[in-house]
Amino acid sequence: MARSFGASFQRIVWLSAAAFVVLSLWPHNAAKAQVIERGVQGGVVGAIIGGIVGGGRGAGTGAAIGAGVGIVTGAAEADANARAAYDSQYYGAPPPPGGSDLVYNIQTSLARLGYDPGPPDGVYGQRTADAISQYQHANRLPVDGRPSPQLLNIMISQGD
Repeated sequence: MARSFGASFQRIVWLSAAAFVVLSLWPHNAAKAQVIERGVQGGVVGAIIGGIVGGGRGAGTGAAIGAGVGIVTGAAEADANARAAYDSQYYGAPPPPGGSDLVYNIQTSLARLGYDPGPPDGVYGQRTADAISQYQHANRLPVDGRPSPQLLNIMISQGD
């Protein structure tokens, strides 16, 4: 008995296109992107396997199961990465002499959120400015790349 995989393939293509559209419109930081990426990967792999095993109906079921497993996996990885950032050698240490408390706190917050502000030393440099700009862009804030008490409050209110 021959199976037709045309409908399954069309669903896989449609799911992949829908995932691409969602990812391109979704504002995200590094941790959210990791969760979304794992969900999409799981969904596509699940759709392919489901399509092979169960035909057209299997593709949808496989995609749903794969996406669910992928999202859980991505969330676990993002959580592990966030915990690792909290355990970094700089966590809880005061900024070095000559550094700003505000810049230091923003740098440590950015690092915990998955951005790369450079070493948390309280010194405002190009890497810190770039990380601030990336965070502002990802969170739909006005992008100026400058540290401010308001920026730190936003980071804290978002669960940093």
